[in-house]
Amino acid sequence: MDRFIRSITVSGSVMVILTGCSLYAPLQPSAPLIHIKGEAEVVASGYFSGRVEGSAAYSPLKYVVVRAAGGLKTNGTDSLYYRIRQLESSIGTYRRLGDGWLLGAMMGYGLGKGGARYYDDFQKALPDSVPLRLYRYSFRKPHVEAYVSHQSRWTTVGASCRFSQVRFANFTDRGQPVPLHRMSRLEPSVFLRLGGADVLPWLQGQVVLSLSMAAGGRTHSPDKAIYAMKMEPAFTSFGFVIYPHRFKE
Repeated sequence: MDRFIRSITVSGSVMVILTGCSLYAPLQPSAPLIHIKGEAEVVASGYFSGRVEGSAAYSPLKYVVVRAAGGLKTNGTDSLYYRIRQLESSIGTYRRLGDGWLLGAMMGYGLGKGGARYYDDFQKALPDSVPLRLYRYSFRKPHVEAYVSHQSRWTTVGASCRFSQVRFANFTDRGQPVPLHRMSRLEPSVFLRLGGADVLPWLQGQVVLSLSMAAGGRTHSPDKAIYAMKMEPAFTSFGFVIYPHRFKE
């Protein structure tokens, strides 16, 4: 009985994930708040689903910023799960516009892989049954993005938009190839950072709201695997930002 209850619970959590969002869960678009050469920031974020991300950005030259980011999600047991791991790097430029405004643009390249195994419905979540869905995939992802922000004494608000082309190295359902080789995504986001000023100038809290949409506007497919990959999820993340260059302030 305990095994049956665990199967129902894990199956339900995985199904909620997969019915509420895509198999593809991108890293949140970057918007590093770097204004001059020598500045840096380190960001750590988490999602309600349990997915976590981290990134670091630095300006080695005037108007130049480089960034590296990664994220992972592990969930469930060996028999029922949803997992994804990603890494990316990017380079870009920024420009201060005065009165607290910052404008920037970046381009980069990422890698990722993931998988999910779950029952199609709860009636089949029995100890001796076999999951009907077993997705495995890996991808490469070039992307470009632009962002804008406004900083005041205690808050920073901003928005960004990323265009990505996800290129699948492999995508299978129960070991059978899925006929989806690439997809284009448009990923807008808005964010709010709080804190800093005279108390802890090197630390801010952060909230990010983002979407991942099919750039072509077509998500429906009779193939369940393609539909699960092309869904258009919304994400909310919470985290903190550390600015190492402000430690001495």
